[in-house]
Amino acid sequence: MFIREARADDWSAIWPFFHAIVAAGETFTYPLDLGEDQGRDWWLLPSPGRTVVAVDDQGTVLGTAKMNRNHMGNGSHIASASYMVDPAHGGRGVGRALCEHTLQWARAAGYRAMQFNGAGWS
Repeated sequence: MFIREARADDWSAIWPFFHAIVAAGETFTYPLDLGEDQGRDWWLLPSPGRTVVAVDDQGTVLGTAKMNRNHMGNGSHIASASYMVDPAHGGRGVGRALCEHTLQWARAAGYRAMQFNGAGWS
């Protein structure tokens, strides 16, 4: 498994499991009927935020994470990260790898704490 920056063309692989996780309404507080374009805008963050994908040796997207500043002002020292793993690839350590990756990013970026959000991972 390899974790890399998400590209615009990754969205077509992310959207099916992103949509299923959001529509289930069990984890993320996104609207259950969130559309594809708005979902893409909310998930694929511009810098200084960051969105990554975990891929296998064939380039299949297994999961994704986004990371960003959680709050502004007095809370700007706190990072946030959200995760989604394709349920078809659960139980393979994808969520754990994405979590470790986001922690490394937060440390390198100088954050002192992190708040996590996640769904569909094991």
